[in-house]
Amino acid sequence: MNVDFNINILIVDDMAELREALSSILQAEGFNRIDEAEDGLKAIDLMTSNLTKFDLIFSDINMPNCTGLQLLEKLKVHSKFKDIPVIMVSTENEKDIIMEAVMLGAANYIIKPFNETVVKQKLYETLNKIKK
Repeated sequence: MNVDFNINILIVDDMAELREALSSILQAEGFNRIDEAEDGLKAIDLMTSNLTKFDLIFSDINMPNCTGLQLLEKLKVHSKFKDIPVIMVSTENEKDIIMEAVMLGAANYIIKPFNETVVKQKLYETLNKIKK
């Protein structure tokens, strides 16, 4: 697969350690254009005030101020952001919550705790989907 390692990625999670872990995995793969936000509100602020257009978002579900599902809802109704694939990353493994994320437009889902292999698999699955 021909991968564009210059895509802009946004990681949204209220836990700095998890943002750092995801960022490290992505950087080890060759992705270096990575921004971070600690909740959905900060992510929306970053996306609307920044000149950077994000090509992919990793988002936690359980966050203060604006959950990952609320962020997903906001993105999917906004014409500028609706086509950005979002990979949900969460401890939530209940079928109802996963289905809700998919119904709201999540491109993929990673259950915490995650490992490098799973992150890479979901990343490339998602990138393959958007290339088609």
